[in-house]
Amino acid sequence: MGKIKTSKKRQRSSARSVRINLNKVPGLTRANPLKELVDPEKTGLAILECLQNNDPEGAMEMIAIYLDALNKAHLRKKSKLPKSTMYSALKHRNPTIKTLAKIMHASTKH
Repeated sequence: MGKIKTSKKRQRSSARSVRINLNKVPGLTRANPLKELVDPEKTGLAILECLQNNDPEGAMEMIAIYLDALNKAHLRKKSKLPKSTMYSALKHRNPTIKTLAKIMHASTKH
């Protein structure tokens, strides 16, 4: 029986690539997704669009993303809601309007 021939170790493809400094590319700006997530106007428009498209799960997901960006623990203290109420409202995604209003009102306080 003959010896099994194996191929040579592959070279890394990035070894031949050129590094580009993205800070020096004209017209390119740094993205700040957190800034977009905590913008209440954009979040409100996204929630409204979900509701217009009969997508309550999407609306609750947008609210959860918004509140995640605002830090839920800090928000819970400001809303004065019990921890269990706050987390079950977002986890089960079926809060009452009153609970949702308290959470959203607390997110606008500074």
